[in-house]
Amino acid sequence: MQIDGKSRLIGLMGNPVEHTLSPVIHNEISRQMNISSVYMPFRVENDLVENAVRGAYALNVLGLNVTVPHKNAVMDYLVDVDDAAMHIGSVNTLVRDEGKQGYKGYNTDMLGLQRQIHDYGISLSGQTVVVIGAGGAAKAVVYMCLLEGANKVYILNRTLSKADEIVRAMSLVKQIHSSTSIIALNITDVSAIKEDSVIAFQATSIGLYPNVNEVAIDSPAFYEKVKTGVDLIYTPANTMFMKLVREHGGRAYNSLKMLLYQGVAAYELWHNITVPQDIVENIYDTLQQKVYTNYVLIGFMGSGKTTFGKALAKELGMDFLDTDEYIEKKEGKSIPQIFDAHGESGFREIETQTLHQLKGHIHNTVIATGGGMPLRDENRVLLKEIGTVCYLTATSEEIYDRIKDDTNRPLLQTDNPYERICTMMYDRKPHYLAACDKIIDTGSNDVKKIIEEIVG
Repeated sequence: MQIDGKSRLIGLMGNPVEHTLSPVIHNEISRQMNISSVYMPFRVENDLVENAVRGAYALNVLGLNVTVPHKNAVMDYLVDVDDAAMHIGSVNTLVRDEGKQGYKGYNTDMLGLQRQIHDYGISLSGQTVVVIGAGGAAKAVVYMCLLEGANKVYILNRTLSKADEIVRAMSLVKQIHSSTSIIALNITDVSAIKEDSVIAFQATSIGLYPNVNEVAIDSPAFYEKVKTGVDLIYTPANTMFMKLVREHGGRAYNSLKMLLYQGVAAYELWHNITVPQDIVENIYDTLQQKVYTNYVLIGFMGSGKTTFGKALAKELGMDFLDTDEYIEKKEGKSIPQIFDAHGESGFREIETQTLHQLKGHIHNTVIATGGGMPLRDENRVLLKEIGTVCYLTATSEEIYDRIKDDTNRPLLQTDNPYERICTMMYDRKPHYLAACDKIIDTGSNDVKKIIEEIVG
């Protein structure tokens, strides 16, 4: 894709915006469709929203996405607002209007969710829907339910007055689009839902890191009713809400496709085109790889790969895999037995085979590797292809203190294990450094701090 004087600028305004995935979506569409536009994130402070909108128009910016905390405030500075965005009460996409010399606002979040549920074969027509939460996302879900012809919508929230506000806001839409019954309930009143089969949308932030094991509703009786559940959170990939839905026999989905489709809808509005489905699917694969990355922990034996890896997996709601345990199970032998049978070189070959087997087949997993895994050039490449590689370090004294009584380490069966540790750590350090994306000091043994450094 060539960037020149005819290239158009599109972007995102919000605060913060540093970790947004939107550039992945929009720049990939431009690249794959050979459209000369570039997408950039712009951090905008609360008191500069008006300046940002007017400045963007003056700079001939083609269009903007808007994210928190500006989705409501930005509406005051637009020349027009789409009906859906007006009813929902928030805007996330600005489309340049040359005639009115400003931007028109749209809400493509609702369009993205609508396209996602259609992708998954979910029909709301004539159904009973439960919306958990009463924020902006919940309001968009209720609006979608009206458009889709749901029979009844329950809005469950801890503060009942906020759920009541959505009922009142949707009253005009209801007159236009449907005869859907909308009922506000306190979240503790789930027993008031008498239907045996419902479609549930989880529209709160509960379940995000670090509260990955929490849910807004924990009643087993409620989940018995949920035949299909959609969590508007997309990370972790499998939220506790989704797990509970599945444990009780229902289908459950996260909202990564919603993120993609709302971006596609915005791109189509800006460029007045239709993005081909094969390109959409390609970008979805890319998003999955970026969002559901694996954390690969490397480092010398005793650096804490297993200990901190298990803690990290539990904290983030991820799976955990120890490559040594994986190899032992696959080979039907312990690591010392494999060394005896095949020698160190044979074991290293098995490690390489293991990485090839894991690549592309595991997601959302913390992987603790054997201490010698990064010694091979091929392995270092594979490790980075599998996930974010974190090199856990500690001093030789700390390592020795942690593993001095461990007799299950073939390479330390010598008269002077401490000297062997020092030599091996020195020899292996360049390989660890060449393989890693991050270096994490585990000498503090502070689990919370170490997890924050890995995730950060």
